[in-house]
Amino acid sequence: MKTAIEIVKNIVFPQLEKDPKFSKERIDYAFWEKFTIDLLHYEKDAQSIYASIYSLELANTEKVIDKLPSIYAQFLKEQAESSVLGQTSYATDYLLKTNNEVFLKEVHFLETMQQAIKSVERKRIKADLPTSYEKLTFELSETDLANAIKKKGREDLRVKFKQWDTELGEQESVPVISMLTNEKEKTKVISLSWMKYASIVAIFIIGFMVWQPNKLSNDNLFSQYNSDESIIQSIDYQKMATISESGDVRGGEILFQNYTKSETDEAMEAIELFKNNNFEKSKQLLITLNPKEKNNQLLLFLAIAQLKTNEVNQAVSNLEYLNTITNYEFADEVKFHLALGYINQNEKRKAKDLLITLVHTNNKYSNTAQEILDNMRWF
Repeated sequence: MKTAIEIVKNIVFPQLEKDPKFSKERIDYAFWEKFTIDLLHYEKDAQSIYASIYSLELANTEKVIDKLPSIYAQFLKEQAESSVLGQTSYATDYLLKTNNEVFLKEVHFLETMQQAIKSVERKRIKADLPTSYEKLTFELSETDLANAIKKKGREDLRVKFKQWDTELGEQESVPVISMLTNEKEKTKVISLSWMKYASIVAIFIIGFMVWQPNKLSNDNLFSQYNSDESIIQSIDYQKMATISESGDVRGGEILFQNYTKSETDEAMEAIELFKNNNFEKSKQLLITLNPKEKNNQLLLFLAIAQLKTNEVNQAVSNLEYLNTITNYEFADEVKFHLALGYINQNEKRKAKDLLITLVHTNNKYSNTAQEILDNMRWF
């Protein structure tokens, strides 16, 4: 059900954000869970999902309701893709059990396309140009096909590209049997570079569509793990450095480093808001405290709040700065959330390096980091 909820959020949230009266405080996990269940029953009972939308007290409620048919159709397509990839859930089971016509059509279409790619495309790449493959001693072996979609094979492919470019200097073009007829007398000239590189492009397309089952897109990965409330609750707030009782502080009060009593009170309020997932208000309070100049620990909470409120570039900038600090108390938190930021920015290599480090250092994020690596697409 969790995957279905994330899919619904990704589809619906952008529509809600457009409404001037929309407030994030009105939606929580329970709201999305109910909304997802109501959407599953949309064809049989639309009143429940109408009520959920009206409960948000939007300025243009009817505008969102008018989009429900397209939202429902997109949701069914996403569920069909999950089903074909073997990702079963309460949602896919329900749609299969109720014989949802649109869902079943999408599943059939995707299964047919997947089977066609598996059984035909790899053979066609070799079979369509048999003579040219023999003349040019150019053959896409099974190893080449595998390496084309694996990280370890990318460097080998670059070497092959250079080798082929060298061959171009010796022979610019070659006659090839036409792919439009079986008569050998009818031929046409195909560029050597076009033939080889087009074949490789075809291989990458096949690899992208077929050899990445059960993998999540960057957007889905970021959305799923950035919204995981358990990660926020796992932060050890007790590691926050303070100035203990002092003669310089009236009443022996506790202060955050470099902050006055009133500023410390504001910082404590920001952290409480942060703990309660009110990241927008927490962020606004923390910005006024200028943590990058005065307190690196509070800067972490600002960065995570920025990540939670779609200010990813600012969050990554602050987290990259924190990641340079030696012996930083929240080093693991920085690496984990910076990896999420990189995933959102499609910087997979940087994200993987950080996640691998978290796995190997055996900390509280190790299992989650490994889970993200397992779910991450190869390219």
